[in-house]
Amino acid sequence: MDQVDSSRPTCGSGTRSEDYNLPLHIGALFIILGVSASACAFPLVALNVPQLHVPPKFLFFVRHFGTGVLIATAFVHLFPTAFVSLTDPCLPSFWTEDYPAMTGAIALAAVFAITIIEMVFSPERSSCSYQVAETAVHDTLPTIPRASVVRNPSLGGDDISPACNAPLNGGTPSGRSYNHCVQAAQESAFNNELEMTEPNYESRLRGRSNNDIPAIFKRIDSEQRRKKLTMQCLLLEMGILFHSVFIGMALAVSVGSEQVILLIAIAFHQTFEGLALGSRIAAVGWRPKAPQPWLMALAYGCTTPLGQAVGIATHNLYDPDSETGLLVVGIMNAISSGLLTFTSLVDLLSEDFLSDDSWRNLRGRRRIIAFLLVFGGAFGMSLIGAWA
Repeated sequence: MDQVDSSRPTCGSGTRSEDYNLPLHIGALFIILGVSASACAFPLVALNVPQLHVPPKFLFFVRHFGTGVLIATAFVHLFPTAFVSLTDPCLPSFWTEDYPAMTGAIALAAVFAITIIEMVFSPERSSCSYQVAETAVHDTLPTIPRASVVRNPSLGGDDISPACNAPLNGGTPSGRSYNHCVQAAQESAFNNELEMTEPNYESRLRGRSNNDIPAIFKRIDSEQRRKKLTMQCLLLEMGILFHSVFIGMALAVSVGSEQVILLIAIAFHQTFEGLALGSRIAAVGWRPKAPQPWLMALAYGCTTPLGQAVGIATHNLYDPDSETGLLVVGIMNAISSGLLTFTSLVDLLSEDFLSDDSWRNLRGRRRIIAFLLVFGGAFGMSLIGAWA
């Protein structure tokens, strides 16, 4: 083992400070800042400034094209980069011989971690049960005297109705819809639990239409959906921001023609990725004048330039080819690949094409076009992966 360790090459190039063009690097920082921030904020501006007359088809294009971009970012940019970094021959034998599959294990751990986070913080944990729903329905029924209400003997006095665990968001990756929850709650409230003995009460119930669903269900649906999309956007941005810092640092320590090629590639990368993230942030349905979407767009716009600033300040000290640099970049990219793999496939692709809601809203020609846009985004980002 000692012989193998002594024979492995030395990490680090030791030539990063040569021909370092500081003005170009400072200019590149502002270029990436402008490109990233404007790309992520544009869908928000288009949604909030109707005077721009941005057609809805553009947002449709950005939404689905961006899904493909994010999928390709995980599979083409992050995971291969992490694997190359963590299996570099100059690293200790643990990474290269004992357990070269560590990259996949880290990405898998990130997938399990984000699954746990979604389960713990998901607003759907508090989705409706018959008992809660019946209370809301009863609140909208005509008031009748207590003496005229007789408990249905077919139901035990202590019987608890089973929970309706379907999320209140119109459709989920599991293919369930919340509509049956509302329907079951209404049937239970109107028909099963109580027998109304007032003479004209039954006729009044029969006169109720399907449009009389209590407003509380619509409010819960909207709020639950907003919370779910907010959490998805936060997790998606977290996965993006993890690797954006190191993209900026890699650009900041590059020199010569490598710097120019990398700058162009990263500019396109940030544009596509920013539009993808911005379209998802814009789709949340924020309250009027809410600062959160703009802060999220600003965070995305500043993260890569922040990495560039750190790289510029430490370009004489930081070497991405050093042992520490390889391990830090490789581990963070592996974590990011796991986060983006889960969010792009489960929260975005599956939600857009496999949920009940998608089969109602995305049909026929629109569905075909949307899927082709996903493929186009993945293909375009895969090409950029040859340089960045």
